[in-house]
Amino acid sequence: MIRPVGFFTELSPGWGLPEDGSVKDAIRPTGEPDEQRILNYLRCGTEIWSEMSAGPDVLDPEGPTMTGIGSLITDGTWLWREDLLHYVAKYHVSLPEDFLEHIRSLKYTAPKVPESRLIDIATEDLGISLD
Repeated sequence: MIRPVGFFTELSPGWGLPEDGSVKDAIRPTGEPDEQRILNYLRCGTEIWSEMSAGPDVLDPEGPTMTGIGSLITDGTWLWREDLLHYVAKYHVSLPEDFLEHIRSLKYTAPKVPESRLIDIATEDLGISLD
């Protein structure tokens, strides 16, 4: 089973995955000391689902519209929404310690995910029909 991260209550679509609570509760005044490297890892994962969706920053609805908010990225073990990068960069939202340990253990380099694993995640974990 894929491990979802950053699927906060306010963010839609949630894909039916377990939520991480409110993004408002995850805001911190500063990020991890290695936040830039973490952001690069999030950015370099493999896109598994691309959406042409757009929407507001749920913490700043008057701010600019963000695109691709429902797109999904994975490293084969974890799965996150594309807009997680925005919330980590702007609001330093906290991420689960086991996810951070995973990123650091891979030396901040997201692995290439084989197509067979992407298909398994899409069909088994997300319930997407590829027919």
